[in-house]
Amino acid sequence: MNLLLHLEFFIAVAEEQHFGRAAARLGMTQPPLSQGIKKLERELGVTLFHRGSKGVALTAGGQALLPDALELVRQARRFTATARRRGSQERSLRLGVMPKVPTSLVADLVSTVRAATPSGLVEVTIAPSVDLIEQLGSGAVDVAVVEHPALVERLVGTDVVSLPLTLLVPATHPAAKHDPCELSRLGGLRIASPPRADGPAAYDLQGDAFARIGIDLEAVHAPDDRWALASVAAGQAFALTADPDLSAPGVRRVRPGDASLRLRLRCLRAASGDVADSVLDAVAERITRFAETGRGRR
Repeated sequence: MNLLLHLEFFIAVAEEQHFGRAAARLGMTQPPLSQGIKKLERELGVTLFHRGSKGVALTAGGQALLPDALELVRQARRFTATARRRGSQERSLRLGVMPKVPTSLVADLVSTVRAATPSGLVEVTIAPSVDLIEQLGSGAVDVAVVEHPALVERLVGTDVVSLPLTLLVPATHPAAKHDPCELSRLGGLRIASPPRADGPAAYDLQGDAFARIGIDLEAVHAPDDRWALASVAAGQAFALTADPDLSAPGVRRVRPGDASLRLRLRCLRAASGDVADSVLDAVAERITRFAETGRGRR
């Protein structure tokens, strides 16, 4: 028998002096409450209530036991609250980040979250936006930075923060000679990009920017910036990156002619989670600072 639960039943009936009102207070129906009181009486070997047509009243035994029942429940609540506070101080905050977020910004975000977390412990997951949104729903991560737009039902989020993008093109391609480079000059190159399944809405938004000038993009699968950089260095493709440090021999960094090409990010948490909004705000502020300076703290 769950003694604390049944003591809650006992206290509610004793204070309400009515099974119906006590059941409503406890958010349950009357029959299981009555059964619970009878079970408690059998367990204790004491009749707790006189039952009558107008309600119930404590027996002498019930009156004697009520103060101890109240104290036991108060102690249990204090114990639970203390344990939860202790747990929050020791538990890691699980941060999810989508792969397009620059490495230096990820490091800044980890430092920011550490400072805002009682335990100072952070676990980082790098995964596509759709996976991070699913993990927020299941409780596998606490806070996630995902690409916008995305379907984020039953999640709490900050405003969208956008980072400027840079074109990575093969140094031998004619487009490498132009800075800024109009998108129409990228003919003959495929785009090195994560698959559409990683973030369908954001993928389609990017494709629309090219479709407006008559370019039907053919993609080279590149799950993250490192793969994209390798594809560009091999002369197979161009890529878009928000990482100010991403480069390699044989690769030229140029500004895109279309300023609407941005990496749009949003910080999310589960609506039912225990992560404070101040943590989300701190993460969003760090991303905003990075967008303004291109270097975060640097």
